[in-house]
Amino acid sequence: MQDILLAMAKSGAILVPVVVFIIIISIAAVKRGEASMGAHDLSLPGAHGATAAAAAPAKRETRDATVLEILILSVVAFTLVMGALIGISVLQHMN
Repeated sequence: MQDILLAMAKSGAILVPVVVFIIIISIAAVKRGEASMGAHDLSLPGAHGATAAAAAPAKRETRDATVLEILILSVVAFTLVMGALIGISVLQHMN
């Protein structure tokens, strides 16, 4: 019974910082989305005239990550972490 509680404590110690990190990243992503949604100008392109268009600075287009790219990155990160944990476990059992 003591071994089970020790294992649960170790896994909890690993899981809690991961959950906190995910929550912080989620908050940052939501705030970034709110900021980008508030920056859109919904007026017609020709409504302000040519002088407003000429005075506006050129916006640099940024490319957002696609869902597939995020999924691939997540799978790669998960695989690396699991491989590291298995490697640590094997090294501990060899001693």
